[in-house]
Parts: sequence; C-alpha cells; structure tokens
Amino acid sequence: MRPVDWRKCVSLTLLGLVLAACGNSSSAVSNSPETTSGPSASIVPISASAASSSSPTLVATKGPPTAQFSITGTAGLTGPVTTQSIGCNKPSLDGPEIDFIGKAGANGPMIVIFARAGHAEVRVGTGAASTLRLRTFVGSGVTSFDAATGLALDSTLTETTDAATATGDLGALRSISGTIDCGNQQPGSANVVVSGPSPYGQLAGALTDADVTCTVTASGTYVGIVGLSTAGTTPVLLFVTASTALLQVSVGTKTAGTFYTAKGSGLTTLVPGGATIAGDVMEAAPSGSTPSPNLLHVTGSATCGTTIQQ
Repeated sequence: MRPVDWRKCVSLTLLGLVLAACGNSSSAVSNSPETTSGPSASIVPISASAASSSSPTLVATKGPPTAQFSITGTAGLTGPVTTQSIGCNKPSLDGPEIDFIGKAGANGPMIVIFARAGHAEVRVGTGAASTLRLRTFVGSGVTSFDAATGLALDSTLTETTDAATATGDLGALRSISGTIDCGNQQPGSANVVVSGPSPYGQLAGALTDADVTCTVTASGTYVGIVGLSTAGTTPVLLFVTASTALLQVSVGTKTAGTFYTAKGSGLTTLVPGGATIAGDVMEAAPSGSTPSPNLLHVTGSATCGTTIQQ
C-alpha cells in the first residue's frame, strides 16, 4: 500500500476536511475525536483573479489571496473550480508550499491542491469516513512559484491513487491550469516549544518556519500553528491547535503520525489575535484500548497572520 502522507492528512483534518485529505487508511484520525470539531471547510469566499495557461509572472496584490483554476477530466470534472480557501507559505517536509481548497464547479467534488516549485498534487474527494471517495493526481507544471507570492500552474496530470483507496464514481482529472496570487496573506509568528517522547524520537525544540491562523466560528475560536521540528534526528511537522480549554498536537513524518490532546482550564489563553499555551497533552489511543501514558509538554505564544471569520 502507498504510505499515507500524514502531513496532508492532518493539515486538512484540522480544518474539518478529512474527506479531501486522509483517504481510508488514516486510522489514527479516528483515534482523536477532537480533530474534526474545529473549523469547517466553508472558509471566507475568495474572489477570482484572471488566470492564463501561458504561465504569467505573478505580482502579489495587497488584497486578500485570490485564485482561478480550470480543470479537464471525466464525470463532470471539466470547467472552473470554485475557490474556498488558499494557504500560502505553508511549511512542509518537502519545503514551503501553497495549499488550495475548492470545488469542481459550484457543487461538485472537493478539489485540493498541494503545490511547490515544479510539483503539484491534486486530489478529488467526496464524502467522509466510511463514505469517503478519493482520487489523487500529480503534475509538474508549476511555474512562477514563490510560496509567499503565488504560482502559475498548467499541467497534465497522472493518477497516483493507491489501489486500496475507494474511488466510487469519481471522475479522473486529465489537466489543470490557473494561478494563485497570495496578496497580503501573512504567516504570523510563534514562539512555541513542544517537548517529550514521540514514536519518532525525543522532541525538545521550538517550532521553526511557523504559520499561524486564527479561525473564528460560532462554536469558538481556534488558533492553528503549523511548524517544523526534529524528533531525535527525524524531521517532523507539528500541528498545534489551541482553543478554549482545548489543546491538540499532532506529530508527523511523511508516512506516519501521532495525535495528542487535552481538555481543561489553564491549558490555553486566547488573546486578541493569538494565544498563549502552557500544558501537557496525552497521546490519543484507539477506542477501547488502554490510554497511553505518553505526554508532550507545550509552552509558548502565537500571533496569527491570518484571521478567518466564519
């Protein structure tokens, strides 16, 4: 079986987008029920900017990020893509990237793009959990790439869906073209240290290359921090989510990941534009199993570069 890309699974799980990212082999997601209780997929609507298949040189605007994509494929996967959210300058284990979430047309399947210089992964998905259907495609036609500024994408696509993944009646993508302009999107800042044992080695350092986003929903405010660290000698990507009386951490390599979570007062303090954190989180265990004794200690503060109102 092709290994699950844990980073991509977790990054969208924390936005409530299990359907587009994790596939049916990410059993660890179900071990932490809090991972789907945060912000939903319906982010602030984003207006489209003009796109061209001639790979134009992009100049960032001073407004919000914008995008326009067009796809060709089968089973209704031909035409414009409706933008839902754009994440620029995101840290990853392969280097800085730009992430995109949208829908085929107005009501079609979810379209998710992970792009870096010279490489794009495009996922098509519907459903969730037992009804999840997913197909994955890759292409090399990413040009004018700057993780903080934008990109142009004009590429044929090749399917890389694992044979064990349920695809249902999802169509196949043949090509994609379009642009992203990151506008004035900012990464924010964080001084957060995660320490303690993990399956991949001992964690002891501050997150680097951090990106911080505040998402305000009817159910609460969520401060999401994504950054790089090292577990022993293994590079890992960490996701820290702080909300009222809730703290979550995920630690992942490219092929595996572990969730930690805790509830209670005093773990987090939400402040205007960010949060402070001081507390321990416990490793999540499958339902019915013995709770794990493993703890991580999290301390520090974060200031959001982007605030999303829902």
